[in-house]
Amino acid sequence: MLVLGVYATFGAIVALVPRPIDEGLTPWLRGVLSFLRRHGLAGWIDYDLVEYASHAVLFAPLAILAVVAFGRRMAWLAVILLLGACALVEAAPSWWMVDHDPSSADLALNVIGAIAGAVVGFWAATPTDSAMRRSRVPTR
Repeated sequence: MLVLGVYATFGAIVALVPRPIDEGLTPWLRGVLSFLRRHGLAGWIDYDLVEYASHAVLFAPLAILAVVAFGRRMAWLAVILLLGACALVEAAPSWWMVDHDPSSADLALNVIGAIAGAVVGFWAATPTDSAMRRSRVPTR
């Protein structure tokens, strides 16, 4: 739960800060992508792709942690809370930033990341066969 809380706090800061989080890193990131392209990285992997992918990448680990923390039985609640967080993260900056409009593409990417992470979390929270056998073995 502590890891979930720390990651959720980090995610909230990244998502809700009233300026682009990569503002100072953009030239560096573009330079790294250019270097990687010159050394074999596919040309279609560019700054825009990285920026769009970051929406899903932010929510996937959060979803994994949430579903594992909530457990398989309550995974549905974790998913509902995550979907609400996806919408909130996209809408909230427009409440205090005049020039920010919520993006349906960003919301869709947030949701894709949350659902993909929830699926992985649900799988990770599945008891293994050996754990199932240990739970059935009576203790003396």
